[in-house]
Amino acid sequence: MNYRISNKQVFELAQVRSVSDVPFTEEERQNGMLIAISKVDNTLALYLVEIDGHKKFEVRWDDSHEIFTGWYSAWENFTWCLNIAGN
Repeated sequence: MNYRISNKQVFELAQVRSVSDVPFTEEERQNGMLIAISKVDNTLALYLVEIDGHKKFEVRWDDSHEIFTGWYSAWENFTWCLNIAGN
């Protein structure tokens, strides 16, 4: 496994149902909630963020980021980036 899960509860929840009711601390509201991070490149991470009152997933890598509404799209992008970072 080339990533580390930072928030196992949210990681598992996101795979089976909506994360819209996941509570955020004030810091997480500002910066996002870290869900998983690459073991090879610590700039590559998957976050849960709140945008305009809606929870979304964000893949951040280096100085870029991409927002996803659904878990599967975000996870697919994150794992694709993991594969690139691992090479």
